[in-house]
Amino acid sequence: MPRRAVYDLLYRIGAAGASRGWEVGVGPELIRLVEEGSLSPDAVGGGRAVDLGCGSGDNTIYLAQHGFDAVGVDFSPVAVEQARVKARDADAENATFVVGDIAAERIDGVEGPFDLVVVYNVLQDLRGEKRTGLARNITTLTRPGGRALLWCWYAPVKSLPLVSYRGPSRLAPFVIEPGEERTLFGDAFSFERLEPAPGPRKACFVMTRV
Repeated sequence: MPRRAVYDLLYRIGAAGASRGWEVGVGPELIRLVEEGSLSPDAVGGGRAVDLGCGSGDNTIYLAQHGFDAVGVDFSPVAVEQARVKARDADAENATFVVGDIAAERIDGVEGPFDLVVVYNVLQDLRGEKRTGLARNITTLTRPGGRALLWCWYAPVKSLPLVSYRGPSRLAPFVIEPGEERTLFGDAFSFERLEPAPGPRKACFVMTRV
């Protein structure tokens, strides 16, 4: 698939020292929630976690270092190999990685349910059936009473600039529109939007599976 080949190339370039703008290390919201105890293994009722769209694995490795048996999933084999190397270097034995399509009807090698599902900066990049497919997997992989952490670009498309080099625009409207989260997930979750927001036109939700 061309899109996968593009990401494979970008991860190879990044390994050579170029910046990857969609990866900024461990999500600060994840760090805060885990370390204050809101998303610790005890708080979510267990220690199984999955990171959907894990990239080169920073969030997955962080979870493994904080008491979770963590699985990272990404469709880029190059990203997954980089994540495995990082995990070995960090002695994160509880971090494992799978190459897979996170929007597919079934993700081979990923068996739910999980106590914590993490999705950072991915959902808004998918369109149509891919977006609804990922939302379905977030729902089915989160056990009742478990939590999902969802970070996304979040704004009405009509409010976006026509062109932007630092985020979504009307020409590249990669956003979740306000209220769309409830359309995607229905009554499967209760929602808490974290404040302050991660930044302009951004949102982070802690969702509890009902």
